[in-house]
Amino acid sequence: MEERTAFFQSEVTVDAAYLRRTWSNYGKLARARWILALFPLICIIYLAAQHARGGYTSLGIFALAVILLLFAVALPRLVVGQMLGDYRKYRSDGLRRVTLLDDGVETTLVKYDSTVFNTYSEFQRVEEDDKGWYLIRPDRRLIIPKGTTLQGDPAKVRAFLEERLAVCREAPEGNEEDLEEE
Repeated sequence: MEERTAFFQSEVTVDAAYLRRTWSNYGKLARARWILALFPLICIIYLAAQHARGGYTSLGIFALAVILLLFAVALPRLVVGQMLGDYRKYRSDGLRRVTLLDDGVETTLVKYDSTVFNTYSEFQRVEEDDKGWYLIRPDRRLIIPKGTTLQGDPAKVRAFLEERLAVCREAPEGNEEDLEEE
């Protein structure tokens, strides 16, 4: 078997902290929970005012309001826990090492000792944000995290990926030998 040269290699641990940091909807959910908490807070204030005036107060409504308030506060943690459970279910949590090779991307899930290889021809475009680079294809995206860099220069990753995708677009269908010649 021929030795492949790695252009870039990084690794990240997929856990609850990583999901909170990288999930784009986490911030929205964390802010929206206070809207969800507004109703129980209004109920508690109303019941406290009723009690202060000596009026009828329902302990059941108070308990329900407290439960809803606790749910609103815990919602982001519950969602991240569910996401992490899904990662565990599909055996994709734990230490993840992503290696950019000349002919494709190799993702190693260290915890499960499994490796997945994708050629650059499977992807349509590259996107980037402060958390990582994303190789996009119609059904999903492959994340190359901006985690701990083991090899290569992170500043050159996007240019490398765009170059590889351009070569794949120019190469005739089914002929990926051009990638190995460069």
